[in-house]
Formats: sequence, C-alpha cells, structure tokens
Amino acid sequence: MNIYCITLNGPAPWGFRLQGGKDFSMPLTVSKLTPGGKATQAGVGVGDWVVSIGETNAEDMTHVEAQNKIRAAEESLTLTLSKDDQAFYDHQIYQHEKHGLRVDGIPMFIPNDRSKKRLIEDTQDWQPRTGTTQSRSFRMLAQLTGTDYMQDPDDETMKRAREKFLTEIQSPRYARLRDWHHERSARALNIKS
Repeated sequence: MNIYCITLNGPAPWGFRLQGGKDFSMPLTVSKLTPGGKATQAGVGVGDWVVSIGETNAEDMTHVEAQNKIRAAEESLTLTLSKDDQAFYDHQIYQHEKHGLRVDGIPMFIPNDRSKKRLIEDTQDWQPRTGTTQSRSFRMLAQLTGTDYMQDPDDETMKRAREKFLTEIQSPRYARLRDWHHERSARALNIKS
C-alpha cells in the first residue's frame, strides 16, 4: 500500500468525485477525475482510497459527511490517500480472466453464489403474478403483521356474495328503504316541505 498526502490550493472545484462511505459499507474512493483539474495535477488516481480529509479520519465518514468536509475547505484541501497499485492491478486481472468483465480502472464487486441467488430471488419477486398468487415480500409482510393465516377469498365465494348483493338491491325491501332515505334527505335539506 502506498499512502501519500496532497494539498490542493483553493478555491474549489477540486477536480475529483468520491464514491462510497460508511453509509454505503465501502471505503471512500476517488471515482472520477476532471482532466487537467487540481487533483489530477497533484497525482490523484481513480480508485485511490481517502484515508483522511484534513485532520479527520475518513474511515468512519458517511458520504455526505465527507462531501461537507471537502466543501468546508475554502483556501486549501489536504487529503491523505492510499494507492495500492499491485492489489488493484491483481484485481483487474482477476476480473478480466475469471469473468470477462471490462474494467475501466474502478474496483468492482463480484457477487458470490449466495448473493447471486438472493439477487435472482429479488428480481423474480417483481415479475407479474398470475391469478391470486402473492409475492414473497407480501407474504413476509403478512407474517410480520400476523395476518398470514388469512386466506384470499376464492372466486366462488366472491361470486356468491356479488349475486346476493344484486338480488338484495332488486328486492322491494331495498326499494322501500331507498325511498325512505331519499325522502328523509330531501326534508333535511329543505327541498321538500
């Protein structure tokens, strides 16, 4: 590992972009450089890890905290960076030989079999459902809320309920109740005397 320190003279822009942070569960790294920018002229490389910003250790910083710390620097910005050339080179060779991936100088995450399986399950969860089948996320929610024992009404039950409702609204009893309600509403609104 090759640790180095640079001081960029202000004001911003500093000529680089970061990725990662504690909130992303990955180290802060330089993801992009502005051609001819201050960071490029100082020898910063894409993929270099940010060890500290000023006097503050960057290991426990979230992405936003790092951005705010960099924005707060007005006259100069001091960064301690780490360049692990051999490990990065080995990583690129591994990715190219084992996976046939194109690498543009940015470290990439290679999922293991468990994470691939989980990704496939999650993707399948969003596919359209046929009939009354439920998605895995819906079943998990039902388990959390304690409603997993409840069943979806089957088509036959729904059909019977609909037929009963249609029969009920066509009955004389419903007609009397409807007329009474309309009469009462009209009096309440002073439409009829």
